[in-house]
Order: sequence, then C-alpha cells, then structure tokens
Amino acid sequence: MDVNGKFNKLTSIQKEAYIVKATLKALQELGGHAERSEIRERVLDADDELAEFSKIIRVSKKTNIEWSPFAYNFNFAFKDLQIAGYVTYERRNPVVSLTEKGLNMDWANFDVDRDVMKVAAGFWEERKNKEGVSKDDEHEAVQNSKNMDLNDEYYEKFKVQLLEAISKMSPRKFESFSRELLKNMNIEFTSKGTQISNDGGIDGHGYARTSNYQTQRVVIQCKRWQGNVGSVEIDRFLGSMNKFQADYGIFITSGRYTAAAREAARAGTPITLIDGDELVRLVVKYKLHIYEVKSYALDEYYDE
Repeated sequence: MDVNGKFNKLTSIQKEAYIVKATLKALQELGGHAERSEIRERVLDADDELAEFSKIIRVSKKTNIEWSPFAYNFNFAFKDLQIAGYVTYERRNPVVSLTEKGLNMDWANFDVDRDVMKVAAGFWEERKNKEGVSKDDEHEAVQNSKNMDLNDEYYEKFKVQLLEAISKMSPRKFESFSRELLKNMNIEFTSKGTQISNDGGIDGHGYARTSNYQTQRVVIQCKRWQGNVGSVEIDRFLGSMNKFQADYGIFITSGRYTAAAREAARAGTPITLIDGDELVRLVVKYKLHIYEVKSYALDEYYDE
C-alpha cells in the first residue's frame, strides 16, 4: 500500500485485515515472541501510512472520551489472529507468541480474508447473538482502543511524558543527552566534530571497542524532531560520515524514520537508527535520569 491516502478510504474491516497481515509479518520477523509494544513499533516503522493513521485521535460522542482508531484495529488484530489459531497470549501478559500454525504458515497461499477475517467474523457474530453487543459499537470501540496490558498502559504514559520532555530540550541539551546515552553503550567521544544542529554536520565523533577488542570509528547525528526523518537526511549524514572515514554511524532522532530512510541506512556504510521509541527503551535500560515507582492493580478475581 502506497502513501497516497488509499488506506484512509478503506472500511474498518479492511483496515483491520491490513493490520492483521502487518502484525503477523512483524511477529515473524521478531522471532515469534514479542511484547505488544514492540510489535506495534515494528508495524509502524515498516509502514509510513500506518504511522500517520496511528496519530489520529477521535472523541466519543456518547462519553466524550478520546480513543484511537489505530489502537482499535490493532488490538482486534491480535484477537482475530488468536481466534484463527495463529497466535497465543494471556490476559495481563504483554507477550504474544506465534503458534505452530503461525510459525509454519505459507505466505504464498495465505489469504487474510479467508484464513483470518472470515473465521473471526463467525466468532464476533456468535458473540453478538449471545450478548447483544457488536464490536463496532462506539462504546466497544472506545474500550478496545484502550484494551492493553496494564504494564503497556503505564509504559505508554511514561513514553509520552519522556518524549514530550525531550521535545522541549534545546539542541545543545539534546546533544548532551544523546552523548550521555551513548557513553552507556561503550562509545568514547573525542572533541572532534561538534557542529550542533547544522544539517550535514557531525554532532559527535568517537570510538567503540568491540567484544573481540577491535576499535571502530563512529560518528553521530542528533535531530530533536517530532516529525519524520527522511532518506535525504540519511544520505546527507552518509556523506558526512565518509569525510570522517567512519566505520559506522549512529543517527538519533526523537521522531520517527520513514521506510525510505531505513532503506537508505542499509544501503551504504552501516548506520544505526535510533528513533523516539528506541530512545525510550534505552533510557529505561540504562536508567538515564529516571527512577522506578511501584503501584498495584486488581487481578481477575475482581472482574465481573
């Protein structure tokens, strides 16, 4: 599907089917086991139009509650795949796993409408007849768009808070933040190349020591953007890398990369791309200026 608005013209079921395929492909690429948040990031990284669709927020006319159409389709995609026998997961556990059927599926003969959507439609119709509730009901849509594991919910709130704080950093502070993060990743910086926020410039130059005691020259570029970084920026960075004869580069942004940018990063000298989602994971991993808090949640005993 190209990025020309065709996706927005699809019906809700067609969008769900499209996301079902993207979710299944992402889970296979991730080795058959992954958390929902990781699958979501892989799906959005691979598809620019889905990434734009995920930004849409609607407000319920009945409850005045905000909800996400993408989250609605994305969460139902997992349920549809579970009903059709392709994935398995447990409530309150963020990890989703492919079943044997999912692991051994043949993409050449796979038909998402026949193999997943039609099977799931029977389940939802039976549920509607028994309970009188349609999954397309607005209340159900709002609830399902928020239907995620509690750990995911807390993580998503933290991610929004962190990325908002990063977006308010000055260019110099974001460069300092990026350097501190990369120092935790065993990169030793020199004073060479510090053209802050200068397109085509290098924001950091250093060396990384590998596990087999080899030393590699690395350069970094930092872009405190909320939008997408395209292939033009990657190509420009690649030209700057060559001036420094870098073994590889690291491009850091608080936004996202387009699919074309990711392709460009793999085409020449290796470039490691770190986007906003990856920044959040790394901040958590290295406990960079954050602290842990504890909370409690009710288990299934209290559910009606």
